[in-house]
Amino acid sequence: MSRAGRVAGAALCLMLGLSARAHASPDAGVPDAGAPAGPRFAWPQLQVLAHVESSDIVEAGGIPVALRAVHVKENIRDLVQRFADAFRDGGLYVPPGKEQAQYANNAAMLTALDPKRRITYTVVMMPQPDGTTTLYLGEANHALARPQDASGDFAPLPPQASGVLHVNAEGSRTLTFQAPLTGPQVEAFYEAALTKAGWKRGDEPGVYSRPGAELRLTHQPSKDGQRDVVLIQQQRAR
Repeated sequence: MSRAGRVAGAALCLMLGLSARAHASPDAGVPDAGAPAGPRFAWPQLQVLAHVESSDIVEAGGIPVALRAVHVKENIRDLVQRFADAFRDGGLYVPPGKEQAQYANNAAMLTALDPKRRITYTVVMMPQPDGTTTLYLGEANHALARPQDASGDFAPLPPQASGVLHVNAEGSRTLTFQAPLTGPQVEAFYEAALTKAGWKRGDEPGVYSRPGAELRLTHQPSKDGQRDVVLIQQQRAR
């Protein structure tokens, strides 16, 4: 997979992890949580043009997530309703729109819950210029969740960091958090911390490297004076 593909994949894992964390207690607030379990949900049949990536298992916030990506013929407008209907017909609980995660760049994201099996299903739909759609399908199994271990962090956290989430995938690790810092403060903190840890700043802003690895730092303003910070470390050939 290309470097751009690995970055996109890591970012997607992060997004699914955030969705998984948002529904870490699938039984809470679900109207029919006590109902008998029905058949396991199956993704709807679509006109698949290509499998973008092979299936993979990642760990997001201690929750294993089965992840795959496909390129389909259908357009995003039809797919949003198609997946909403499939989730409801499959007996899943679909949270109201205001509780659904939002996704930019004309893409859409929809999540549903199977409270009996403690599985969160998430689909990310990314429109293509030719009217087709790239789909990312994730299944987060909360029943197999395990506590996050911060001892193995690949980068330090500012003292004010909160909402920390770890995502581990083959060949990459992602760390995200919020902090009451400005953009320059985030960059200054990591410039000092990463240089001290042996990372060298690259020509591209926010990119650091050392033998066998590359690290990317991105950040953007969030609510209440907070800043969303994402670090992605990837293996690379020496």
